[in-house]
Amino acid sequence: MAITKKRFEEIVAKLRRKGEVVPATYDCIFKAIMKKCPKYRADLTSRLTGIPKKLILNTYKEMNTEYVIDNVLEKGKVSDVLFETKGYVFNYEFNNRKWDGLIERNDAYLGKAKNDLIRRAKSYASLPKVIQININNFYCFLSKENLLEFKSRDKYGIIESDKWGKIYVNLKLIREKYDRGLKLSKLEKELLILTLTKVDEIEKISKGDVELMEVTKELKKLTNDAYTIGLYDEEEERRLIENSIKITAKKQGIKQGVKQGASNEKKSIAKSMLAKKMDIPLISELTGLSKNQITMLM
Repeated sequence: MAITKKRFEEIVAKLRRKGEVVPATYDCIFKAIMKKCPKYRADLTSRLTGIPKKLILNTYKEMNTEYVIDNVLEKGKVSDVLFETKGYVFNYEFNNRKWDGLIERNDAYLGKAKNDLIRRAKSYASLPKVIQININNFYCFLSKENLLEFKSRDKYGIIESDKWGKIYVNLKLIREKYDRGLKLSKLEKELLILTLTKVDEIEKISKGDVELMEVTKELKKLTNDAYTIGLYDEEEERRLIENSIKITAKKQGIKQGVKQGASNEKKSIAKSMLAKKMDIPLISELTGLSKNQITMLM
């Protein structure tokens, strides 16, 4: 992603004036944080899954290289973060907005990971457990829970297989809790930091915490990186365009709805007039409907 020196300086100067960093809600930042903050990655994964942090740290192995910051332009073609440890494979997906087909797309990533493992495995029994962690920056499944776990079960609650599972994180609920000034757990803080932009807030929440300080340092570093800023600028522009399209579509929908509603009301009045044997020319004059439209209502 090419960005001029002037544009880079403008964006960084603006962020500094506002005392902000580029948040991890941006695809390129999330991927870089998960790649370059091993202590944070291990602690977060451990707290989400219950798998020992030491095991994750000591046996970590990157499974794909596409998610590193130099290749994030491949976004949309590959999973966000994919790595393995002894006995487990983890697929992180950061979902910034809800859209039709999101669940199906993430299921496809999970299926691909499982199929790749089957091709590599010596036997089905030796397959590692695949866990997909979906971090959603929106209210998901209308649930009041911060974390949701999905497995394949029958109607009696019996689990079909323990070889895969999905975890959903409801970031909006955690942010809501933070904004209300309520006490957060360590896990909630590790998830919250992905949404923060203000440097003073980030420093306050991470003070004295090894994993969170690791993220804070990386966020500051990334905000001063020209390549990162180029990707951030591109994604910000895309978000602005998407929001503009949504607002325009909404306005057009409202306008069309009002117009359609008025048309339906006119037709309803015309039907009543016809029932009272009123002349079509008079009905046309009173409702504004054409004679042909009125005839079609008979």
